[in-house]
Amino acid sequence: MIILGLQFGHDAGITLMRDGKVERVLIRERHNRAKHAFSIDTAHIDLVLSEAGLSVGDIDMIAVTSTQCYELVSDNPDTLSVIPEPHPDCRAPSTLQMFFEKEGVKIEDRLIRQVLPHVYDDENVSQHHCVLFPEYKDRPLSSLGVTGYLSDYIHVTRWGEALGLEDIAKFDHSPLAESQDARMGFHYPFTVRLHGREIPAYVIQHHAAHAASSYYPSGFRSAAVLTHDGAFYKTGPNNGLIFRGDEHRLFPLTPHHLHIGDLYDQISGWLGFDLFGAAGKLMGLAPYGNPRFFDRRFVGNTHDLAKRGINQPAQNWWDHCVAAARDMRYDVSPLRDVNRILEPVCVDIAASTQKLFEETILLAAECTAQLFRTMKRPMENLCYAGGTGLSCPTNTRLYNEGPFRNLYIPPDCDDSGLSMGAALYLYHNILDNPLNEGTAFLGTYPYLGGTFEGAATEAALAAVADQIDVARPDDWAVAAAEDIAADRVIAWFEGRSEIGPRALGHRSMLANPGKAANWERVNDIKLREKWRPFAPAVLEEEASQWFKGAPAHSPHMLYTAQVTTPDLPAITHVDGSSRIQTVSPEVGDFYRLLKHLKTVTGYGVVLNTSFNGPGEPIMERPEEALTFLLTTEMDALYMDGLRITRRG
Repeated sequence: MIILGLQFGHDAGITLMRDGKVERVLIRERHNRAKHAFSIDTAHIDLVLSEAGLSVGDIDMIAVTSTQCYELVSDNPDTLSVIPEPHPDCRAPSTLQMFFEKEGVKIEDRLIRQVLPHVYDDENVSQHHCVLFPEYKDRPLSSLGVTGYLSDYIHVTRWGEALGLEDIAKFDHSPLAESQDARMGFHYPFTVRLHGREIPAYVIQHHAAHAASSYYPSGFRSAAVLTHDGAFYKTGPNNGLIFRGDEHRLFPLTPHHLHIGDLYDQISGWLGFDLFGAAGKLMGLAPYGNPRFFDRRFVGNTHDLAKRGINQPAQNWWDHCVAAARDMRYDVSPLRDVNRILEPVCVDIAASTQKLFEETILLAAECTAQLFRTMKRPMENLCYAGGTGLSCPTNTRLYNEGPFRNLYIPPDCDDSGLSMGAALYLYHNILDNPLNEGTAFLGTYPYLGGTFEGAATEAALAAVADQIDVARPDDWAVAAAEDIAADRVIAWFEGRSEIGPRALGHRSMLANPGKAANWERVNDIKLREKWRPFAPAVLEEEASQWFKGAPAHSPHMLYTAQVTTPDLPAITHVDGSSRIQTVSPEVGDFYRLLKHLKTVTGYGVVLNTSFNGPGEPIMERPEEALTFLLTTEMDALYMDGLRITRRG
């Protein structure tokens, strides 16, 4: 069975699944070079199929999803269109479809369009959304294929009650834990027309796709599943849910009504950062400060806060922090000025917001565990997805202090994982196919993107042949390690690219972590703020020698450890922490690079940062890698077994 997963929202992507095994994930931003890009290009679907040796006629079904409020946009309605009508071959039950038919509800009346008007409205144009869809300059709205997004799915009466987190945990959700109506309530049958062929499709709720992206690759046979992201909804299923994962089935139990993801994003923006990417910068800024403004009154979900008179969580938190800063005689003039971001008021607001975030997610996890105990189904495993899963300090506290013995977070827990999550949800939950080892293997192996070797590399090299010198070392991993030991900054471009937003050794920039000056030096090469920290990649078998407090197996750079030696200053943050990636032999030649680096430096650790410039996605193709080499002070590029440098 061939399933195509399409995520139309920001961080758009395409997943190809064959017989339950994910074979290829294409992230749109890596191809149009606009970070967090939304919409789908037919050419990208064609590329995915071609690389798999397939054609449109081979596709059995399509799973469709999107970011909340983002309509389903295609570059050409003549080649790709999403039709909100059930295909005759969509035979899986849909509780929502049955309800709509019974009540006489027209699906077209439930589809929303909220993003494109902000792009094409000349009077109220949103630069924020234009950045995610730069094609608007060349593609008039009338040329696009646009279908509204189905945002709301089934609703359970209790989900609308004003319940705080602890109240939710006290309710017995057992009726939903086995409910087939609930399990089949987060999808609706559609039709996708691709190159003239009408293909059965299911549109899948955003957080159901998030849940699937975490649960199915986890390797667990049962788990509690918690999803949450930065959506602006204050309550309800659209900003996150708690699920029960049981074998191949996912049962939605309840929304948690958290608002902390949106609060974190808003505070990041109000400090002066651009909204997309702001959360990651706040996370890096927080260790410079102290959480002096933290107030436990703000810990809880939207209903908890409302009972305490906090009705606008983000604005009320910001006002609280600023008022407290004034009372403590801080200079508040640096606020919203990124050029003064390291001044006390900014870093202490960041630290306080980070602590609020951590305490809120910890409470949500504790209440999730209690919810399962209330159902008399105690659970040892937690799967966690949604953009908030990128908070490494929070994940570390969940691992060390949380109520679950085992924790799994996928590398693509942000919206770039939704195309895969939708495909997995369709295959397992909707079509009732059992779990398989191929899916679980995704839990440790994130290299599912494009590969560019042989002819592709040669063509890219030929285009700039007069500007570069190319050598073929006897062993490129050894040569790269020698360069790093000699304090050269290199890029490592190996095999298939990583899924998710973090470079994990296949599209990475590398430097010697033992040289303190490399912190500033690499930031200068990448044109980043000089205060931004860097992460290490470390041989998995040696992680405990240099780091403590994080899982021994941390292949996705999702946990923060404490550095136990002063010998690695370039990757040690101001609070002694570091966001580690553990590397095992399955990663490929990057592992051998680290092995040789240990023989020449004494430590199998390297400074590892994403191979990209400011505001751009991680490199995907050879020509982009070569352009970066030619336009920066990076010393060498390793690609397809070659060592490439600028001529002269």
